Amino acid sequence: MSNLQLSLIALGVVLILLVLLFNWWQEQRIQNKMRNRFPEPEQDPLLSAEPIHTHTGSLREEPAFGLPDEDPAFETDVAVASIKQAHDEETVDEVCEGVIDLHFASAIPGARLLAHIQPYRQAGTKSIRYFAETADGYHRARLHPNESYTSLQMAVVLANRQGPLNEIEWSQALVMADKLAHVLDASTESPDADSLLKRAQSLDELCANLDTQVGLTLKLQGTQPVAAIVSIIRRMSFVEYGNDFAWCNEDGIPRFLLLLGNEPGQGVRSAGIDHIGLLLDVPRSPADEHSFGRMLGVAKELAVALKAQLVDDSGRPVMDGAEVGIDRKLVELYEELDRQGIPAGSSRALLVFS
Repeated sequence: MSNLQLSLIALGVVLILLVLLFNWWQEQRIQNKMRNRFPEPEQDPLLSAEPIHTHTGSLREEPAFGLPDEDPAFETDVAVASIKQAHDEETVDEVCEGVIDLHFASAIPGARLLAHIQPYRQAGTKSIRYFAETADGYHRARLHPNESYTSLQMAVVLANRQGPLNEIEWSQALVMADKLAHVLDASTESPDADSLLKRAQSLDELCANLDTQVGLTLKLQGTQPVAAIVSIIRRMSFVEYGNDFAWCNEDGIPRFLLLLGNEPGQGVRSAGIDHIGLLLDVPRSPADEHSFGRMLGVAKELAVALKAQLVDDSGRPVMDGAEVGIDRKLVELYEELDRQGIPAGSSRALLVFS
């Protein structure tokens, strides 16, 4: 072996040692910084039964975990203090919900109650919301595992886009209530079925006359990769909203949706698409005198970015100035929704136009 080869091997060994030494030095420096920022407590929290005090002098509370769920009624985030001495603002909507009341023989722990009501969130096509009263008399729109409850309300929506509440769906809700009453030792109260179903029918007829959606379509130049489309629409300030994307107002409320499939919430199952849609769901969007014009402006920008052809619901090119007449009609619809007590974008509108 030549002197040159020996020299190269020696040099390699030295470089490796230097790298190891440098990494050790970096690790020691980081650990020292962590010790300085987070000094070890005087007592071990896992071995001591005494509560640990923070640097502010207050007691530190360990996080608790409940049953996760997307529905607000099942929120178990203990950061919203379960012992707060105040009522939740959200209540049953008597206009668009039928209510079954359950009264418990004794207070039920929240964790147990959450476990039992979790499967009962839907009667047919109708959603069910839950409200409760705590043992100390506070109204809750969100149940917490570390509270106890003396009564429960099952609020069944009377009508939605699938039609009015029918006998079968109401019977399903009553069966659910009976099962809960049996397990939780509760008595139940429910409204007269005939009058409730008549209310549901009237509400459905009213909503059918107010339900309006306006759409635009962007025809792409052949099939385009979904990933590329998503990258562009994100840059144009669209945000994810369920299986779709939404253009939101300053409060984060969707003004209109961008659909990568043919229907809202459908999502995309293929790697490529040849068109995308924009949908203004009038009752579910906040009232705006330029709601269609705003969507049309964004659609035109998208058409340029995607090199797409912009057409209306009928597949015809959108005429210049069309937004003026459409917005005028939509303003009238927003006003009618207000008169009927279902303001566009309100919680009531979101329930009955779901």
